Amino acid sequence: MAFGVQYPTSVNITLRLGKAYEITYVRLKFHTSRPESFAIYKRSRAGGPWEPYQYYSASCQKTYGRPEGQYLRPGEDERVAFCTSEFSDISPLSGGNVAFSTLEGRPSAYNFEESPVLQEWVTSTELLISLDRLNTFGDDIFKDPRVLQSYYYAVSDFSVGGRCKCHGHASACGPDAAGRLVCLCQHNTTGTDCERCRPFFQDRPWARGTAEAANECLPCNCSGHSEECTFDRELFRSTGHGGRCLRCRDHTAGPHCERCQENFYRWDRRTPCQPCDCHPAGSLRLQCDDAGTCVCKPTVTGWKCDRCLPGFHSLSEGGCRPCTCNPAGSLGTCDPRSGRCPCKENVEGNLCDRCRPGTFNLQPHNPAGCSSCFCYGHSKVCAAAAGFREHHILSDFRQGAEGWQVGSMGGPEHPARWRPGGLPLNLGDEEELAAPEKFLGDQRFSYGQPLTLTFRGPPGGSPLPVQLRLEGAGLALSLRHSSPSGPRDAGQPGEVQLHFQLQETSEDVDPPLPPFHFQRLLTNLTALRIQASSRGRSPPGQMFLMEVRLTSAQRGLSPPASWVETCSCPKGYTGQFCESCAPGYKRETPLGGPYANCVPCTCNQHGTCDPNTGICLCGHHTEGPSCERCLPGFYGNPFTGRADDCQPCPCPGQSACTTIPESREVVCTHCPPGQRGRRCETCDDGFFGDPLGLSGAPQPCQQCQCSGNIDPNTVGNCDPLSGHCLRCLHNTTGAHCEHCQDGYYGSALAPRPADKCMPCSCNPGGSVSEQRPCDPVTGQCSCLPHVTGRDCGLCSPGFYDLQPGRGCQRCSPLGAASAQCHENSTCVCRPGFVGYKCDRCQDNFFLTASGTHCQECPSCYSLVKEEVAKLKARLTLMEGWLQGSDCGITWGPLDILQGEAPRGDVYQGHHLVQGAREAFLEQVTGLEGAVKAAREQLRALSRKARCAQARAGKTCIQLADLEAALESSEEEILHAATILASLVIPQEGLGQPTNWSHLAAEARVLARSHRATATKIKATAQRALLASNTSYVLLWSLLEGKVALEAQQELEDRYQAVQEAQKELGAAVAEALPEAERVLAAVQQVVTDTALRPASLPVPVALPQAARAGDLDPRLQALEKTVASRERVVTEAARALQATARAALHKAEPLTQLHQEARAALTRASSSVHAATVTVVGARTLLADLEGMKLRFPLPEDQAALMRKAGLVQDRILADARKKTKQAERMLGNAASVSSSARKKGREAELLAKDSAKLAKALLREGKQEYRRAGRLSSQTQATLRQASRQALALGARGRELEEAEQVGAGLSKVERQIRESRLSLEKDIEALTELLDRLGSLDTHQTPAQALNETQRALERLRLQLGPPGALQGKLRLLEQESEQQELQIQSFESNLAEIRADKQNLEAILHSLPESCANQQ
Repeated sequence: MAFGVQYPTSVNITLRLGKAYEITYVRLKFHTSRPESFAIYKRSRAGGPWEPYQYYSASCQKTYGRPEGQYLRPGEDERVAFCTSEFSDISPLSGGNVAFSTLEGRPSAYNFEESPVLQEWVTSTELLISLDRLNTFGDDIFKDPRVLQSYYYAVSDFSVGGRCKCHGHASACGPDAAGRLVCLCQHNTTGTDCERCRPFFQDRPWARGTAEAANECLPCNCSGHSEECTFDRELFRSTGHGGRCLRCRDHTAGPHCERCQENFYRWDRRTPCQPCDCHPAGSLRLQCDDAGTCVCKPTVTGWKCDRCLPGFHSLSEGGCRPCTCNPAGSLGTCDPRSGRCPCKENVEGNLCDRCRPGTFNLQPHNPAGCSSCFCYGHSKVCAAAAGFREHHILSDFRQGAEGWQVGSMGGPEHPARWRPGGLPLNLGDEEELAAPEKFLGDQRFSYGQPLTLTFRGPPGGSPLPVQLRLEGAGLALSLRHSSPSGPRDAGQPGEVQLHFQLQETSEDVDPPLPPFHFQRLLTNLTALRIQASSRGRSPPGQMFLMEVRLTSAQRGLSPPASWVETCSCPKGYTGQFCESCAPGYKRETPLGGPYANCVPCTCNQHGTCDPNTGICLCGHHTEGPSCERCLPGFYGNPFTGRADDCQPCPCPGQSACTTIPESREVVCTHCPPGQRGRRCETCDDGFFGDPLGLSGAPQPCQQCQCSGNIDPNTVGNCDPLSGHCLRCLHNTTGAHCEHCQDGYYGSALAPRPADKCMPCSCNPGGSVSEQRPCDPVTGQCSCLPHVTGRDCGLCSPGFYDLQPGRGCQRCSPLGAASAQCHENSTCVCRPGFVGYKCDRCQDNFFLTASGTHCQECPSCYSLVKEEVAKLKARLTLMEGWLQGSDCGITWGPLDILQGEAPRGDVYQGHHLVQGAREAFLEQVTGLEGAVKAAREQLRALSRKARCAQARAGKTCIQLADLEAALESSEEEILHAATILASLVIPQEGLGQPTNWSHLAAEARVLARSHRATATKIKATAQRALLASNTSYVLLWSLLEGKVALEAQQELEDRYQAVQEAQKELGAAVAEALPEAERVLAAVQQVVTDTALRPASLPVPVALPQAARAGDLDPRLQALEKTVASRERVVTEAARALQATARAALHKAEPLTQLHQEARAALTRASSSVHAATVTVVGARTLLADLEGMKLRFPLPEDQAALMRKAGLVQDRILADARKKTKQAERMLGNAASVSSSARKKGREAELLAKDSAKLAKALLREGKQEYRRAGRLSSQTQATLRQASRQALALGARGRELEEAEQVGAGLSKVERQIRESRLSLEKDIEALTELLDRLGSLDTHQTPAQALNETQRALERLRLQLGPPGALQGKLRLLEQESEQQELQIQSFESNLAEIRADKQNLEAILHSLPESCANQQ
């Protein structure tokens, strides 16, 4: 109290219960005295106002404004708080209790469950104890702080009695998932206090549970077609069930989803509701009966009134319209849906009233409707020709067989037998009749017309199988008759007519021959045969062929033959059937006939060409197959196509000329003989004169006269103006080379070069003077005394020692056989004399006392001489061995002593043999080590060459062979060493014969063999190592791109070497030629002198000349060998150069191929990037169009009509899209990646035309993925581009290969242009289709949707006619349409069958329901 807690200040105690409770009592126990005034408040809901529950005060009116001790009467508001002073006394001072009962004093306390007021009264979520005034003994008047501090509020116990408020639908409370206290509801209730029913338990209103009734919530009855409902009080009042179902499924309706929606039906309550689908235009109303059958308008049929009756079409609001198909072009009645008539193969139009492009002459009897244009294959546009009448080719056999032949199938033919009744047929032998000439040849006018055969047989006989066989133009086919056999209407009994339609539709094979080839066969029909066979059956009797009638046409007026065509020829063709080439055109294949294509004449506008051969008739001074060159004597460019292209040549005699491309200067090419120059203004080499008078009076060019003493292959032989010879050959001189030069003799006019001027060749030692020439005719020189010969080179007989200026000396006669010596001053000696002058005795001879003879020594000197000769020979051999040995070890005297022992094979030094063996062992050991080292080196080479991974290489095979040879050599060396080591040298006495020399010789031979083998192995290993290193360097060079440059450099070096060798050969020949000519001239002169003076010359003189001639022959042979060897060297060098060039080109081929692949990869990558970009743009555009179309889509009430029309429009759109896609594929050719993109885009367009924006969004996601892939592909392309650039820089020297790559690039550019053109065409068509779709999407709902769709359909038809080209694609489209029509017919049949099945089902159900309940197995 000391702190101001006395009235009007209060102290509040709040108790939050956490949820609503129904409170029964509140009890307080105070530690101090009870307050004088306090109150209890409650809240009935969270956040609600505080409501008074009970007041306690000794001054109720003063403190709370309430009377004390208030009582309630029945009917009064029981939610009133009472005020009492019962617990407001100050005593007891401690431990006083206050008890509050919520229902005490309430009249309805005994009927609590039926009193919502008391139920609300006891409900509380929070309690508030408000302590307002303390009880005092009056001490508050004195205000003593110490006394005031003894007054305060103190509660020792606070208890509340109650239960969770759950409205009787829960027996416990508990925390929920969030930790809040809630009731654990039962009886299908929910809520914190179970204050409402669960969502689907709304069949009756919620009520509080009591002890008598649980009042649980009941579920709604929605017949299993909904899980949502709400309480409908009016429905509950009227039916006792208040649950109204919401969002009924399966097309049901009603409060309990107990019936079908409007325009839906079901056969039984257990079956789901199905839409009536009554056609809005064909039915009288959209609601069907319980069986789903709609009520149709007249002319309409079908279970859903969605089909026209037969003979009617185009279901609309007014019913169906009658069909108006052309009977000549249609196969039956029209399509009941679209009204399109089923046309024959060559007929088109909604009414089948016009021929397809490429056909003409619509006739009802034609199975194809219209006949195909022939026009020799050059045109597809034709029409019926005027001026032709019907004509029949007839054989009636009244006068004879008329040239018909008969024979067995494949056998010889002979004239047919004839009887007055016709030609008899022998059916048992399977004979065939061959038509005569009038039925053969050009029978084009019979195409599509009948050939009628009339037979006569016994009455009542069965018809026989008869076939008609046609042959011609390298083709053969059989036809079956088009009408069944039967008696003639106007003929005799037993007569039968068979009609064969001469058309591909009558063929007896499948597929038939194309129309063009069938007509081509008729154009050159070579055989027409009638084949009849009983096929194993017994012949019915004798059959006769009475008549053969072939319908054709010829020129005339009546009756008209409308099946004859007249063609509209394209450019380059003329004639009624385009059978000729137009003027200015020729056959692509010369003399190819009317089937060959016509192409423009290639005469460069200088004339026309023959249309059959194509040869140009040239004018304007041109010639050639295409007038592509000027006539001789004219020049110019005939490809320009003007009349003055070829001008006369400004040359003598109008000879031929040409034009230099760079300067356009005219140069004469065929000057007259002896003239040259650009305009033939100078004389040619070897001629002289002044043809144009440039240096004086004109003089014609004449040939220079040089007596044949010039080289005609040499330039500048004579003066071009005077004609004086400047390059005389054969040692001649003079203005015309008619004299010999000084120092030469002979005849300058001799025909043979060998007989012309030859050098005097005076011997300087025997002639008087070198300045004095020889005789110009004979060539005799002026000789010194005792000197003879033409060149003064011989001593006279009996003289020798020719000396310059002195002459010859007389020969010495001491030991000479004659006074005449040889040319070299040596004499012919007598026996026993030797020496140049025969002036001393030979060995073992001595001069006699007279001094005139040499006498032989005694015979003992001969033995000494033989031994000395042997010793010299042995010393010479030892010298050779010592010089040829490469070993550093002395071999000892074995080689010297072999064969020298005076007694057999005895050797006198045993220690020398022992030393030789040790030397042998040492060398063998060294040789073994060398072989092992070589094998190690060979293994190292094998490892370097990686032979373990690639055993098939040539280098590896060689290394393996070497290793095997080394191993064998090592084994032999080890074997020799073993034998040598085990050799025992016996200690024999002197004089015993031994075999050591033989063993030493064998050991020496074996060592030399091993050494030679080791040398060969080492050389082979070196070569293998060199080859391996060369291969390694070559591979690295190839990888680094250096091979091409090195090969080029090597080629240039080889070429330079060949040129140098050629120059050396020429120089050698030039050097040797004068010498050879001189020698030959000397030989000829010698032969001539010998022939002229055989008797005048003494014998000793003739011998030296013969010897000289003999010496000249080897020199000539040596010269010829030199020339031949030089020629072989040049030939081998040229071959080696060619081989090297080919090898270099072969090595460069992979680099060239790599470059081409790089460029191809770059091109493909660029095309892929471009195609991907175009695809992304197209996808985005189509998505935008579809989203716009979705916004403008018609209202639901018009969608049914729109869907029917959209089906037709969609089929047309898809057909046109497929057609344009196929056209794009054909134009793209081999560009597979772009073609695939076009097909993909076509498929996407088809899917987008069918459905919704959801598919378009998926397409956009796919387009984004394509865009990302295109980005990655672009990066790869950039990398490929950089790699290709590096390859292009490395291969810059290969210009020729790059030109080929550029040509390929040009071809790819052309293909790319074609692709772009195809893509533009396809995009234009897609834009047109998109415009139609936009028009379809933006229909005005105020107009009639059918009218707008009809306009769209007509626009689409116009677009289809614009896009539909004639040809194979149109044929395929027709096939697709026919298949679609067949599928529609199948669908109609299926619907009819389905209707019958449903009717049967209804009957069975009716029977089932009519059965009595006692029947068993009623299910």
